[in-house]
This record gives sequence, structure tokens and C-alpha cells, in this order.
Amino acid sequence: MELSAYAADLMRVVSDPMAAQDDPLAHRSVDEARLSDHDLGALAVVAQRRLPGFGYSTLMYSLDVVLRTRQPRFTTQTCADFLDAVAGRAARDLGGHPTFAVNALLHCDGPWPPSAAKSIGSLLRSLIKNARFTAPYAMVALASVSGGLTGVLIRQVFKNTLPPIAQEELAVLTKIGPPSLLPIAELSSDRGYDLPPPSSGQWRRLADTEEYRAYCWAALRTAADRAARIHSGELPFVADKAFDHLEVATLGRAARVLLLLDERELPDLLRPLVFQVSVAPTAAKTLPSQALLYEIARAAIDFPTPEVLTILREARSRVRHKGVPKQLDRKLKMIELALADRPEVATRLPDLGFEADGTLEVAAGPQTAVLVATAEEVTLSWRADGGKVSATPSAAVKRDHKEVVAAARDLLKRAKAHHRSLVRALESGIAAPAEQTVDRWRAELGGTGLGLAVARGLIWEVEVSPSRWQSVVPEGGDFVGPDGVVVKPAGEAGIRLWHPIRSTVDEIQAWRERFLAASLRQPFKQAFREIYLLTPAEEQAGTESLRFAAHIVRYKQFYALVKGRGWSTPMLGPWDGGDFAEAMRVLPGGQWRVVLDQEYADADNECAVTGRIRFDRRVDGSFRSAGVAEAPPMLFSEAMRDVDLFVGVTSVAGDPEWTLRREQHHAYWWETGFGDLTETAQSRRDALARVLPRLNIADRCELRDRWLYVRGSLRTYKIHLGSGNILMEPDDAYLCIVPAHGKADQVYLPFTDDRLALILSKAFLLADDGKITDQSILRQIGVSDPAVTET
Repeated sequence: MELSAYAADLMRVVSDPMAAQDDPLAHRSVDEARLSDHDLGALAVVAQRRLPGFGYSTLMYSLDVVLRTRQPRFTTQTCADFLDAVAGRAARDLGGHPTFAVNALLHCDGPWPPSAAKSIGSLLRSLIKNARFTAPYAMVALASVSGGLTGVLIRQVFKNTLPPIAQEELAVLTKIGPPSLLPIAELSSDRGYDLPPPSSGQWRRLADTEEYRAYCWAALRTAADRAARIHSGELPFVADKAFDHLEVATLGRAARVLLLLDERELPDLLRPLVFQVSVAPTAAKTLPSQALLYEIARAAIDFPTPEVLTILREARSRVRHKGVPKQLDRKLKMIELALADRPEVATRLPDLGFEADGTLEVAAGPQTAVLVATAEEVTLSWRADGGKVSATPSAAVKRDHKEVVAAARDLLKRAKAHHRSLVRALESGIAAPAEQTVDRWRAELGGTGLGLAVARGLIWEVEVSPSRWQSVVPEGGDFVGPDGVVVKPAGEAGIRLWHPIRSTVDEIQAWRERFLAASLRQPFKQAFREIYLLTPAEEQAGTESLRFAAHIVRYKQFYALVKGRGWSTPMLGPWDGGDFAEAMRVLPGGQWRVVLDQEYADADNECAVTGRIRFDRRVDGSFRSAGVAEAPPMLFSEAMRDVDLFVGVTSVAGDPEWTLRREQHHAYWWETGFGDLTETAQSRRDALARVLPRLNIADRCELRDRWLYVRGSLRTYKIHLGSGNILMEPDDAYLCIVPAHGKADQVYLPFTDDRLALILSKAFLLADDGKITDQSILRQIGVSDPAVTET
């Protein structure tokens, strides 16, 4: 296959960097958008052949980065050249990691080269001679290709006898041969640092192999039996020693394959295994295998199902080890977010017994436990025979019906967890809502009272005719449009979550009015959801957006929020290499990734600065840089919404005391804290415009541009709708207030927004400023004598 002109120029420079050191290309980063995957495969050969540190230019450095993040593809010829280069490095004891050879074989588009066996044999001999056994599964896989797989080799590369479960897996893999050994090697945790990430397609290869699927079931049954024997006392209990590390890796692979296939019998096998590795058979605050518990959780992050999430959540409530719950909580949240990428399973919920109206009642003598599921939450109250309702059971019920009280509270805990998981999965997937049939929707999400309670609080779209969709909400057993007209879609018609970016302004306003009129709060922000459209500047810039660049954020808070929203990023800090990082999130659907640059800027105040935003598209299993305008509008909008949230919540501009305590970043604090409104603040303004007329301070408030004006008896105040900061008329003097929410907590808001609640709390306080007694506030207002406020 012929190289592109750009790739040929790069080959010339990379092949002889000393001769080309004056070439301008040597001092530029690789423009990977101009390289095909086969171009990259040819360049990978040259990168393998070079000596360490030889000609390490800007070009070579950037090429190494591309080769670590993007998967090359090989022709038969470049595969032969690459295998020869890897073997040559190993012969010179300069590396030659065996997984590189595995990677080339798996991504060779033509037949394997005739010289493959010879090159691989040379590679293996060099590795064995130098006792380099860092990737045993890769070595075994390559030996199966070259025809040299022997028991002696297996004992050498694994250093000792394999533990039973791993030994059984290797026997099965050896019988199947390269079709399974190669994917296992690429997916193994002992991969080299310089390799691109493995593609999920390798899991599908394993899952499609009947013999390996059968082994997965057998391995998990063997593990469950061993855990049961430890708990029965038949086998000795030693903390964290129930399974060898190789067995843990093997069982993790088995769990991933069966979770990928969504095997319905799997939860019945995993439940006892997870519970028994989570708790010691004695009263000790240890457990048989932390490693296996975490590995199953990691498998569920890769291929989540609601059932395994439930099992892990129950295990979390049983574990006695002090440090495990915190680790599991992080993984449980990641599983909830990952469910959005498996819409075919995300809406399955266990039937906890809730009726279609969202209620569940449990009799407890003279009182009845009443659980109520709404779109927003699940609550528990206690109703006496006479009808009186209380938040807690009576003393008599606690005494005489302990089991019922405990069961009701446990049911509440489980219902809340399922409710939270469903809401997170649905919101995370709103950027690329999956379509399903109305019949399936009714059977799964609408088939349980808990799921229906969440569904009723959301707006959906049903396909009323080919390619024509109508927005609706579930009501009774029907669907109703924003005008109140009943819509009756066919059972085989499609249904999906509604997003305002696909709607007209009139339709969006109609839905907002409907929720406000009924004082309903959605489980997540949907009717009032912000829309982010591509700007001319972004379209012109090409591959980056600077819309949220140069914001100064409180880094610890920023980091926590980024991780909590399902983004991945390393921690920044005042250490070598800790001053710059990328935060990234693979967007729903798995075909796009958003990347946000961040830089550590101020160690004294623990601040960072945001940078550019970029989008990558998945091509042939790896991500490649794409133009901002190429990103689908809904994915673009949701990615920008996340970044707006990060900046809006953590920017120092939202700290009312910042300039009172610090001198740094004052200009930024002022310009941003009183500047133009972002889309999030615009949405807040629209909600406020609808809520204000309902408040008893409405006659003292007025919305103008980016401000909420509040007329008090002492002064008139301007509250910025973005930051919540306050200026006072007529001289725009700054007023620092950090109040509790107070009355604002009692005001109906159509969505949860801490900044909106804060703005309202300040509005209530300032509208009645004659009753303020706080001396620090009065001095800022200009009242020196508290007696003045009594008039």
C-alpha cells in the first residue's frame, strides 16, 4: 500500500534524523490527521528500529505519543518489517517487548508474512536468553504462532507452576491456539507502556469462541466453590490470599466475557462469589480477596449490567474492612455512568414491589410503612391507623415489629440506590439517547413502579410516523404531548429521551411552562437544559475551542467534579511533570472523545487554568483528532455543558470572599464575576424569570440583562446571575455576603441548582435589608448605626 506524500516526508526524516536535523519537519509535531492507519504502521517500523535516544527530536517525541494513543494497521509487508524490527531490538537487548509483535499480528490486514515464524522465534530466543519474562501471555501467544509452545517454555515465562484456575485457562487457550492466545496477550495487564490501548473488539473475539466461553463459566464456578469452602472451614482463611494474582486476572477476563454477552444466569453465579470474597468467615475486619472484589468491579465498569451493580452495592454494605467501601463507592459511580453506553441493559430494574403509582406499603401493626417513589426521590413515612403520618415509626412499632422496620428501611436504601443509578445512567446517555420500541420500554422501564416514577418526570420522544417524532410525557397508561393531547404510538414504534437541541423554541417553552405549572422537579435538568451551539470562532479555529479557556479554578474542587462526571484525568500539583494534564471523557456511543487541557498555575492558592477543548473520533478502534465542527451537535452540546459546569462551580470568580482574602487573580475575578452570562447562567435566568412572579418579593425584584435587581429599603442591589456576586447602586460598590439558603430552600425550583438557590437566598435577604443585623453587611451597605435599620 502506497504511503501518503506527508507520510513519505516523515519517513525520510525519521529514517535518518542526523542527516535531516536541519529539515523543518524534524522540529514540528506530527500532524496525525494527515496520516492513515497504514501510514502509521509504516512509521511504527522506523520507530522500532531506531536506537534509544538517537535523534530524539520534536518530531520523534510527537510520533511516540501518537503511537501510544492510536492503533496502527499493517500490511503483510509492514507487518514483516515490524516483527523483524522488534526481534532486532530484543537481540541487541534494547527492549523488543513481545506484546508489540502480538499487536502487529492482530492488526495485520493481509495474511501473516511467511517470515513471521522466523522473526518471532528469534524474538523469543533473545527474551529467554536475557531472562526477560515481563509479558508471559504475549510470549506464550507468540510461541503458539511460531510452533515452539512447550511445557518448559511455559514454566520459564511464568517462573513457577501456574495456580489452578490460570493453569486451566492456559490449557484451554493452548488448545484453541492463536485465535484466543493473541487477544488474551493484548488484553493482559502486563502490556508495555508504549503500546496503544487495546480495542474492545478483542473481548468480542474471545466471547465468540465457544470453548473459551465454556471455560469462563467453569472458572467462575471453581472460584465460587473455593470461596464457599473457605467460609465453611474446609479450606483455611488467610486475608487477601484466596486467589493468586494470576487467578484474579483470569477471573476478571471470565467475568468480562460473560458480562459482555449479558448472560442472564451470571448474577446467580456472581452473587455468592462476590459476597463471600467480601467478608471474612470470622469476625475479622478483613476479607478473602480484595483483589478479586475490585477486579469484578472493574469488569463491571467495562461491561456494566444493573444486576452486577446491585450485587456490588450489596457487597459494599456487608464488607467490614475499613478502606474497601470508599474504593467501591468510586467504582459503583463509574459503573452507573458506564451503563449509559449499554442502553440495551441500562433500564432493567428489579421489581421491588412498587405499584404503578409509585407507592409501596408494608403493614407493621398499628402503623404502615409507606414508601413513595417520585421522579426526584424515594421517601419513607409511617401512617397510623387513624391516618396520621410521621417520619419515624412509633416506639411500640420499633419494639414489637423490629423485623418489619428493618426490612422497610433496607427496602428504602435499595430503592434509593436503584433510583440513583437509573437517573445517572439516563442523564449520562442523553447525549446519544438509544432508541427502543414502545413495547420494550413499557416492559422494562415502565414495567416497575420505581422505573415508571422516574420515567414520568422525564420528557420522551415517540415515533408517530417514519422519521417524525413527537415529544411526550408518560401520564397514566398513555403518553401526553406538551399541549395535553394524548399520543398513542404503536407498540413497535421507537421511543427515546428528548433533548431540547432537537426542538423548537416554542416546544421548549411549552414544556418548561408545563413543569412549572405543576411544580414538578425533574430527576435531572432536561426541560431547562442548556444548549451549546458551535460558534463562528470555533468553526474557524478548526480542531479546538477556546470558549472556556483561561478560567482560574480551585483545583481540588475542579478535580473532584471532573472525576465525578465520568472524566479521566491525572492529578496536577507542584511536582515535576505535574503542571499540565488533559481531562477526557469518552462520550455516549463510544465513537467520540472530548479533551480539556488544564495547567497548574498557582501552588499558593491551589489553582489551575483551563485550556483548549478538542474532540477525537474513533476510527478503526482508536481515537483520532477531528474538527470541532465534525462532532455531532448533541454530543458537542453535552461536552460543552460539562466544561461549563466545571468552570461555573469551581471558578474563583464565584467566591464572594476571594478578593478579601487574596491579592492574586483580582482582574480575572472581577471580569468573570460580573461578565457576560454563559449558557448555564442563561438557563438560570430563564428559570428565575418564571419563578420570580410566584414569590412574595416579586414586587421588589427585576431581571435586567445579566442581573437580578433587588430593591431594598436601604439600597438597590444587583446580583450577577452567573457568579452570584453583588454590586450596590448607585456607585457599584461590592457587597460580600455568604448567607445560608434560608427561605430559598422553601422555594420550588424546576431543577437542582445551588447557584440559583444562593442567588434567591441573597435576594430574600436584601429585599428585606431593613432587618439585617449582621454588622459586617451593614458596614458595607453604609449603615453605621444599627438603630437606623429599625425605622
